[in-house]
Amino acid sequence: MLSSFPRVTSREERSLRYLMLCLLLLSACAGQPVTEAGGGRHSVTASSTHGVLAARERAEKLANGYCARGGLQAVVEGYEDKTLGGVVGDPTSSIVFTCGIPNTTALIR
Repeated sequence: MLSSFPRVTSREERSLRYLMLCLLLLSACAGQPVTEAGGGRHSVTASSTHGVLAARERAEKLANGYCARGGLQAVVEGYEDKTLGGVVGDPTSSIVFTCGIPNTTALIR
């Protein structure tokens, strides 16, 4: 049976394979939401359909999960919130944080 599509040349095959490999590598990075921000600081971005405050909470949860692997908790240095109107996208919150020892002195008082 003859196909109506033209035969792909070897150069086109290599380009397509290279593109697929790049997409595969990028999708593997998507599972790692925490990025290094330099100087022992990290960054994470989260979004939520329930608003900016919910996006902040989700970002903090991701940060605390990241720090908990070392028995620490996230110390948030700052937030950057983005609210896009309409159907463009969900509100997002990016936080910069360090991992520190949990502060339990407030519980003693």
